[in-house]
Amino acid sequence: MTDPHYPELTATDSLASLLCQKLGGTDTKLRVVHYRESIGNPSVASDEQSVLLQYSHWNVTFQNSERSIYLTCAADKRLFTCQCSEREIPLARVETSCLEAVAHLFRLWVLDRIDPAELAISRVVGSVQVFPCISAHKVVAAQWDAYHDHLADGHLDLFDFYQAAKATPELRQLFPFTSMWYLCFSRCTHYPFTRDCPHVRPKQNFINYEIIPGYYEVFLRERYLGEGPAERAAQIVVQYLPRNCGPAQLCTETFFNDLSEPH
Repeated sequence: MTDPHYPELTATDSLASLLCQKLGGTDTKLRVVHYRESIGNPSVASDEQSVLLQYSHWNVTFQNSERSIYLTCAADKRLFTCQCSEREIPLARVETSCLEAVAHLFRLWVLDRIDPAELAISRVVGSVQVFPCISAHKVVAAQWDAYHDHLADGHLDLFDFYQAAKATPELRQLFPFTSMWYLCFSRCTHYPFTRDCPHVRPKQNFINYEIIPGYYEVFLRERYLGEGPAERAAQIVVQYLPRNCGPAQLCTETFFNDLSEPH
């Protein structure tokens, strides 16, 4: 059945095949794979010599070693939304109804590596929103503040430990996040997060499985590290932080090592 908003798309196998037609010739090799092929397949990855184009029927990701575009189609009208990222950090959003503009955006952002400010005045790719630059410190501080009200109402019974961790300089510089019933710490500010810092959960009474108020267990992945009141649990986390653990970096785990290594 033809979609009234995307008649040319529903006449082809996928958005990827249509975009490849719009791109025409390019000096850069395009490696086209379905999203399902890339899940759990280490051989499917971006590199310096080629651009990986991952697709389902209605969305596409262009990605090389540092730059990427994530493209989605609106369901209720003809609108392509492109999130432009560098090192997996979103820097701009482009909206257009024209697939030719998407192909041009690919050349500008991924191949020519245009600056976001230049992209905003290019006038050939649609409506452009450039995200303001923000430091890693501000991202971390905002995350700590956001969790105050989220955990203060007793959610996950983590508030006492949250307060102790926030008052601990070594932990306050890391990016906090919750996973299941754990409070976790990351050395980067964007998902996927680093997984090398301990995480904490409330201690349960194993007779009736009730939470023991103000008492916590500390783990590193599945390894048990210790337990105690909130302040003691925070000390255990600090004790098992990675060597030379500094402030969280503005990046994802993918690029963390590149940014953390001394140059």
